[in-house]
Amino acid sequence: MSRLPLIGVTACSRPIGLHACHISGDPHVRAVAGAAKELPPILASLAERLEPSDILDGPDGVLFTGSPSHRKRVLQRDTDASRNA
Repeated sequence: MSRLPLIGVTACSRPIGLHACHISGDPHVRAVAGAAKELPPILASLAERLEPSDILDGPDGVLFTGSPSHRKRVLQRDTDASRNA
């Protein structure tokens, strides 16, 4: 029996009340669930702690939602890396 594809959905890091949360929009999750016929894992927004290969080596695919928190963290990581070079 073949398995269904594993498609991750990136999350956004946002405060909800007093807590920082990793969330993904319902339309993104439902789109992957409908196309892949599975419940997609939500990939935590930890760009400052992980290399892209750490994320991309596991699932069969990833839906990058384009969250502002992703762009901010990746830009900060790239800026820090160029300063340390």
